[in-house]
Amino acid sequence: MSSNRPTNPRAARELRPLPAGHPTRGGPTDPSHDDELRRGILHTRIGRPTAAFLTGLFLLIIGAVSIAQTIMERVKGDESVLPDLFSRWPTQDSIKQFEEDLEKASYPREAIRPRLQLALTAIGGFGNSKAVVGKNGWLFYQPGLVAVGGPGLLDPPILRSRAKAALDAGGEAVYPDPRPAILDFHAFLASRGIRLILFPVPDKAGLQPAQLHGRVGGGRGLSPGRNPDQDRLVAELESAGVLVFDPTPARLDPGQPLFLQQDTHWTPAWMEDIARALGAFIRQRVALNPNAPSRPWTTVSKTVSRVGDVVDMIGLPAGQTLFAPQTVTVHEVQDGAGALFEPKPAAEVLLLGDSFTNVFTLEQMGWGEAAGLAPQLARALQRDVDVIAQNDSGAFATRKLLSNELASPEAGQPDRLAGKKVVIWEFASRELAVGNWKPLHWPRPSARRDGNGAGPSGPTDNVTPKPRSAP
Repeated sequence: MSSNRPTNPRAARELRPLPAGHPTRGGPTDPSHDDELRRGILHTRIGRPTAAFLTGLFLLIIGAVSIAQTIMERVKGDESVLPDLFSRWPTQDSIKQFEEDLEKASYPREAIRPRLQLALTAIGGFGNSKAVVGKNGWLFYQPGLVAVGGPGLLDPPILRSRAKAALDAGGEAVYPDPRPAILDFHAFLASRGIRLILFPVPDKAGLQPAQLHGRVGGGRGLSPGRNPDQDRLVAELESAGVLVFDPTPARLDPGQPLFLQQDTHWTPAWMEDIARALGAFIRQRVALNPNAPSRPWTTVSKTVSRVGDVVDMIGLPAGQTLFAPQTVTVHEVQDGAGALFEPKPAAEVLLLGDSFTNVFTLEQMGWGEAAGLAPQLARALQRDVDVIAQNDSGAFATRKLLSNELASPEAGQPDRLAGKKVVIWEFASRELAVGNWKPLHWPRPSARRDGNGAGPSGPTDNVTPKPRSAP
């Protein structure tokens, strides 16, 4: 006997009338929506009046910005950057340059963004893509946090992804692995009879964690933070003969800051301690000329005040009072005649450095002059020191300056490495994780001996070291 009743229990349930108050089929709790929700599909219904209002408001804002920009350019007599877009063939580089120029020339941006940033920082404690707001007015540089708290700097997938991301963005090639560049530079200097001392300066995020997140350790203090692969990197470099100077303390005392509160750089006091430790490290491991003339350096105390460079990165309005200048005491290094320290190209010691070398010495940085790492190192060694320093890009910039000088020396000037016994390569340790370790041209060995009597001198040809691919 046949029956029209469904044999499927689920179908039978679906045919039953829904009880009073139960959501109707097609409502938000209908199981038929589950598949779309899993696929991330959300239906939004906007009425025509609302859509028209939002569209009109959007167009009004865009038009107001353009009109305001045009009016301000006419009032101030500035030329518009818009014609530049049509004055050259559109390429990825030209369009990118136009966008940068347009951003710099934008008056609405100049008027609104600093004030909006001030509100976000003061009320919400927010920085931006470069600056991170810590506790009690402490500021940190974002790439430093990435280097300390991010994945291992030698992790093969990370190395590949960094190189690929640069190519996908249409920028220059990035060499993320620091080992080939360091080992190549070490080998080149060794061929000249010169020792290399690698000096990665610990990052502020690793040495001021209490000021970053507010948590403090027990009676023994906190352990320093560092990239999980940094110890491995140091071990590999030292096994290859590279000397590595690491001033990271074993434990941290939150009550004794090692870095400036609003700046990316170290305090003058800790920098001077490091210079003395570096001087002792050099004397223990490098055979300097014992007959070199001694320099009895003296110091003069000076007080300087400035808001830190991370405040500059946030981009607050001029005259802001949210961050007050920090006052520190620096010690200018002078010779016996009272002249400020100056690098000496004939010195046995060459310091390659970035902004950690320049701070307290380069007057334009606002923290004094002749009081930085190089003068304090010369004071610790009681002898002259040569310096090549450039702010930023410590993974590449100073190597490039030295390479250029060796390839094209000034007329009548000796080889910059002639007579050198040691090269200290100082850079911010974050460069190990985020820097571009480009391969460089170094001179090939030649028959002529240099001033050390231990290796080749003038360049006869150039070679490009082949970068080691990521494992």
